[in-house]
Amino acid sequence: MLEGNEQEYEILSEGDLVMLRTRVEADRDHYRRWQKQGEWRLLDAPWAQRVSEEKQNQDDRKKRMNIQDDSVPRKLAIITTFENKPLGWVNRYGGKINPLVWFIGIDICEDDYLNFGYGTEALNLWVNYLFANSQYHKLCLDTWSLNPRMMRVAEKIGFIFEGCQRHMQFWQGEWLDLMHYGMLREEWENK
Repeated sequence: MLEGNEQEYEILSEGDLVMLRTRVEADRDHYRRWQKQGEWRLLDAPWAQRVSEEKQNQDDRKKRMNIQDDSVPRKLAIITTFENKPLGWVNRYGGKINPLVWFIGIDICEDDYLNFGYGTEALNLWVNYLFANSQYHKLCLDTWSLNPRMMRVAEKIGFIFEGCQRHMQFWQGEWLDLMHYGMLREEWENK
C-alpha cells in the first residue's frame, strides 16, 4: 500500500505513462467534477448522462463514487499519472448471464491527457490485470460509432471487431451503431 494525500491505495498495475490504483476518498472530488465536464461526456453515451444528471440532482448519493471494492480482481481502478494525478477510470461489469465473460470500459476525463497514449496504455494494463487475476474466458468492449478513438484503441491493444448493431441510438439528428469488440483469453495469451 502506498499513501497519496495521506490516504492509502494499492497499485494494481503500472506502465510507462500511467498506473492503475484503487480508489481513495479524495477521488470523490475528481469524480464529481468529471461528471460535469470533459470531452469524455460527449462520447460515452451522452444521452444517458443527461438522464443521469437529472437523477443526481434529485439524489446527492448518486454523485458519490463508491470507494469500497474488495473484489478480486477489482471492478474499477483509477487511472493516474506517476505523480498520482487522477485522469479517469477503467471498469469491468457483467458476468451474470455469461459467468466467464466481462465487459470493460475506460474514461479519460482530463482533456489535457487525450491523444497522448494514456488511454491506450491504461486499457492495456487493465486487460492484462483482469486476465492475469481471473479465469475469465473473454473480455468485451462496446462503444458507439461516434467514438472512432475508442475503436482504434480497442484494435490497437488486440480486440477483434465482432460486429455492430446498426442504428441503435438516435442522437443529435443521426442514427448511431453500437460497435462490439472482444478478446479471448487465448488471444491475450498469444499477444
